[in-house]
Amino acid sequence: MRRTWVKGTAAALALLAAMLLWSTAVLAQPDGNGAGSRAGASSSTGAAGLSEQERSERLKQLEAASERLYEHMQQGNTTEALSDMDKLIGALEGVSFKGLTSVEGIHALAETIMDTKETLVKAEIQPEAWALSSARLRLAVNSLLHPDKALWQQYYKVMADNLQQMNRARAGGKPAEVRKAFQALEGHYEVVRPAAVIRRPASDVNQFDSWLSYVGRLSGERTWDEAALKGAVIQGEGALKGLFGRRGDEPVFLPITGFDSPWYWSGLIGLWIVLALTYTGIRKYRASQTVTAVREQRREEDARRYRL
Repeated sequence: MRRTWVKGTAAALALLAAMLLWSTAVLAQPDGNGAGSRAGASSSTGAAGLSEQERSERLKQLEAASERLYEHMQQGNTTEALSDMDKLIGALEGVSFKGLTSVEGIHALAETIMDTKETLVKAEIQPEAWALSSARLRLAVNSLLHPDKALWQQYYKVMADNLQQMNRARAGGKPAEVRKAFQALEGHYEVVRPAAVIRRPASDVNQFDSWLSYVGRLSGERTWDEAALKGAVIQGEGALKGLFGRRGDEPVFLPITGFDSPWYWSGLIGLWIVLALTYTGIRKYRASQTVTAVREQRREEDARRYRL
């Protein structure tokens, strides 16, 4: 069985590489005008052997396969996941990516498919790796086919919160908390990066990559350079907006200190304290009625960690 999987993987990756090379060549061809352009389009369709309707159907099959693959890998269902992967790769055969993404986007999609396939055929199932790779692939395919309402865009709020946590920890002089928030930000970026490469300009992705590398060095240093980190975190606001294509005037950071109406904020804080105490009382009451198995709870949390 192991040898069959490996042979199937080699064949699938070879087919995928051939398809992506062909699509890259098509994308590299300059668009013409008039009869020459129409002839080129006809030739491209003929070379692929797919009409526009057939291409549309294949892309729908691609999306459906990626969604089923995601669900089955989240569940740890090896047999169904391998079948879904075969269908996903089969849906790509002969499909042109022209008009859908850039050459960099094609390469990102190919790498994500290959990484997911390699994760699938490993002898030992690793739940976290399965969850991560399937989430990355689903977001990448979704980004390819839904440029306006892609799922990966939902991560903007999550990553903005990570950046806000870094800023608070930095202002509070807590290096360990800064590193923790940075690692969370880095982990979320790993999930969405292929989808971002497929949809966003390479310059925006490269800028965020560079910023992430720089802040990673700063947050990992033994000596605490608060001033440099403050400037870097502020720069991260612009880099994050650029990555997600957000407006420049859209705020990422909330004010940490300095409020115009202290009485208003004091009342609001008091309300939050009352709510927190009420919630704690309810939790204690429920805990006295029900015994929860911690081990089962952790398993459920791990399984849902990368749920979209």
